[in-house]
Amino acid sequence: MTRRGAVRVTLPAVAAAGLAAVAALHERPALERRVRERFQAEAFRRGLVAQVDGVRVGLWPPVLLTGVRLERRGLWSLTSDRVAVSLRVRGRGLLGRTRLALGPTTIAAPAGLRLAVVPTVWDVAADGSDLQTLSLQQPATGLTLARRPADEGTAIEIRAADAPLGSMLQLRRGGAPLLDAGVVDGRVSLRTAAGATSFDIDIRAHGMRLAAADGAAEGSAPPLGPPAEVELSLAGGWHGPERRLEVTRWRMTTDGLAVSGSLSLDDVPTDPRLDLAFDVERVDLARLLALSALDASVAMPASVQGHGDGPLGSASLSAHVTGTVSDPASFSVKQELDFHPPPRIPAEIERLRRDFVHEVTLPSGEHQLIDVSPSSPDFVPLREVPPLLVQTLLLGEDAGFFGHGGIDLSELPSAILTNWSRGEPARGASTITQQLAKNLFLSRDKRLGRKLQEVALALLLESALGKERILEIYMNVIEWGPGVYGLRPAAHRYFAREPEELAPAQMALLVALIPGPVKYQRSLASGTPSPGFRPLVDRLLAKLRSVDALSDEQYYDALADDLHVSRGGAGE
Repeated sequence: MTRRGAVRVTLPAVAAAGLAAVAALHERPALERRVRERFQAEAFRRGLVAQVDGVRVGLWPPVLLTGVRLERRGLWSLTSDRVAVSLRVRGRGLLGRTRLALGPTTIAAPAGLRLAVVPTVWDVAADGSDLQTLSLQQPATGLTLARRPADEGTAIEIRAADAPLGSMLQLRRGGAPLLDAGVVDGRVSLRTAAGATSFDIDIRAHGMRLAAADGAAEGSAPPLGPPAEVELSLAGGWHGPERRLEVTRWRMTTDGLAVSGSLSLDDVPTDPRLDLAFDVERVDLARLLALSALDASVAMPASVQGHGDGPLGSASLSAHVTGTVSDPASFSVKQELDFHPPPRIPAEIERLRRDFVHEVTLPSGEHQLIDVSPSSPDFVPLREVPPLLVQTLLLGEDAGFFGHGGIDLSELPSAILTNWSRGEPARGASTITQQLAKNLFLSRDKRLGRKLQEVALALLLESALGKERILEIYMNVIEWGPGVYGLRPAAHRYFAREPEELAPAQMALLVALIPGPVKYQRSLASGTPSPGFRPLVDRLLAKLRSVDALSDEQYYDALADDLHVSRGGAGE
């Protein structure tokens, strides 16, 4: 064809395209209105409320939605600043050639949970069997979502293959990070029909990081722990009419620990009632202590790892928890701990039966020695500790101390709910024995593995020392402020008194300091307890009065005590 002929052919085509574009522009308001109406109608058909701030139909992208919000009222909402729909070259049919580009997306759930997702690009595929598939293309690959009709409902399957979800999404509550998912493999299957949704999940996460179980510094968000390998499988369902979430089976394995059980939540989300049963499978304590500060000689030999009771003994735990989430006091916890002690107590624990010197590493890197023996002027034998102070300590830190074997789950639901309601780890649930294990042997790392080591060591301490010796060591080694270790130094530092001279309110203040001896220093900076700290003291005094450890007169006198911190104390 000559150049002139080509021009004759091209000009009509261009003219036709121009006329089509003019017609499209003329029809664009109507098209945009139909797109909005169709989007909202499809959402309504699925029980959702949809909102779209803007719809634009143009050359590229062909369809752009801005300010998109989907909501299932009372449960969750999804917002995205933009959803762009375009076409790609390959694919079957119009739907099968669709590409979706989502801007930053946020999913909000009850209790302040928010899942933030980075911008993503997805390819849509479809076949003749009504199967629709979304495949992630950007910022990574390895994630697919498949949807098909099934038995008067819908079946959805999500598959992950080395999907870097940790870099794509972030789960937060109240601005504090809760989870870094790491790299994920596995599948999630969902089936919905007649107001019910069943699920079956089997995933493995590499490098997952969870929010620390222990508290962070005052005013800061809790950190995420080190990476861990986590395997999770569970199955169950959501029963809409009954508002019941039921997990008929679940199993999680991490850090050498396997936990399985079942769970149900009724009356969700109004006032959930929890019924949780779980079993911690028998585990050799040596496995949990592999990364602890104990001497390497007590670790399980490689030749017998995982076979029978290791040289540090073994333990299993079963528990059943019931209660109403809105009422922590309603929770009932039944636990069964089965601990098989080792045939020989490790030398590092055996030495605690006698006089010993404990070395503390200060934040500056310097070392401080604590002589736990009658030869030390700072040592206080348990028999010389005022009984009222011992009772205050037990009421504040471990009311069931004399009845458990080192682990007590009775306070765990209340601690978790209190922390959750405040949006921060404000309360712990460790027994006094666990706290002593942490102080004597473990680092300050805030991770699940450290917590497991703490539990294992608590079992060993209980089997080797007995309650009175545990209390005596605890009183003489725990931290009561920067560089202040032990009861006598604490009594001198804050009140310039001997322990036996302390007044009830002073005892309560010392016990109230134990969960945060450093972070609470600012609460005493003025020389008297701050308005935020004083209620902690008064609650302990109320507990003492409730068990008749204080008379009415003693109780009201203690409430009236201004609690001046002596010169040289935290208020200096």
